[in-house]
Amino acid sequence: MKKSIIGIATLITACNLSACQQPSGPDKLAYINDSVTKVDITHHIRGTSTQWTAVGQDVNHLREWACALKYERFNFEAGQSPGDVDGGEVYDFILTEGDDPGFTYVINGLDKCYLLIEGDWYSVSNPSDPPVTEP
Repeated sequence: MKKSIIGIATLITACNLSACQQPSGPDKLAYINDSVTKVDITHHIRGTSTQWTAVGQDVNHLREWACALKYERFNFEAGQSPGDVDGGEVYDFILTEGDDPGFTYVINGLDKCYLLIEGDWYSVSNPSDPPVTEP
């Protein structure tokens, strides 16, 4: 019985660790590789922008948050994407290390959050605020 419990716990841990490995396939993903040690962030809200760099544990929190996001490709009609309408809140996450693209997280309301990754839009089905604190 003890071996079964340990085996199940090991399997669950392995699944959790592998849940957000480097993406493959045609879709681009909001992904922060384990080798990334800093993320440049720009936060746009109400006509103002704030820039800072996340390091250390802050990068780990961002990595976990991005890994937990659930989203699917979304096509907006011309002129209707979040960048084309007024309002909202935008976070740009720039990854200067590695080959993974950075991404933009757009908040246009409680249930209207989107990712923009290399020009492609994705609708987020489990929106949450990024775990960042402005300086």
